[in-house]
Amino acid sequence: MFKKTTQLFLIMAAIFLAACSSVSSTPSVSDLHQVQPGETFYSIARRYGVSTQTLALYNPKVVPHRLRAGTELRIPLTDDFKREGIARYTVQTGDTLSKLSDHFAVSLAQLKQSNPTIDHDRILPGQQIIIPIRNRGATGYIWPITQPNLISGFGEADWGLQKGVNLSASQGQTVFAAKAGLVSFAGEMRSLGKVIIIQHEGDQQTVYASCADLIINEGDQVKTGQPIATVGFNSLVNDTALHFQFRDRGTPLPPENYLPLIVSSD
Repeated sequence: MFKKTTQLFLIMAAIFLAACSSVSSTPSVSDLHQVQPGETFYSIARRYGVSTQTLALYNPKVVPHRLRAGTELRIPLTDDFKREGIARYTVQTGDTLSKLSDHFAVSLAQLKQSNPTIDHDRILPGQQIIIPIRNRGATGYIWPITQPNLISGFGEADWGLQKGVNLSASQGQTVFAAKAGLVSFAGEMRSLGKVIIIQHEGDQQTVYASCADLIINEGDQVKTGQPIATVGFNSLVNDTALHFQFRDRGTPLPPENYLPLIVSSD
């Protein structure tokens, strides 16, 4: 009898420990995650069951291959942006609409318009906020070519100092200014061919490389959508394509996380 009781106890203990192990290995449901030493962007996305693209859209200022321990990531709990072009975010302690506007790279006006029923001056922890990710163009930036299609996104290939994306285009296709600003450079650069750099408000820059012809000159003031160049041969991808960069205070960041969402056809 004692032997049977002992065996039953051991079996129940094993079941209990297995259950505890299963629970502890499952990530808690949270909209915030602090990066731990050794974690990668991919491992965090996998842990929470989201794609790296989705995680990047929620954290547009984070460069995936430069992820640092201690960085706070906002974790998407749904993939609503794929269907509706929006993200649903749970307000955390210390959040304000202004902070969320800055983090998600959407305008404060768009945030208020997307959340008309909440008190815009005092959001509370636990509230659900709609983030209009697809309307990131409201920050003032547009893609520099019509019907943009990414050949390679930011960080998918190592171009040395040339950190940007490559957009498929036809020879001679018009390149437009992504936002109004001052042309700080218009000329040739080694490995990038003919290049235009535009300085924008907030110490941000856009770079347009692998151009065939330059339509504007250094020192010109340009408007959003103004023709500035034509597309030429891109030696980075060995094809006709535009190399495009977005920089914030000199640091290259993924432009696909700031400009209007590119919806793939698949």
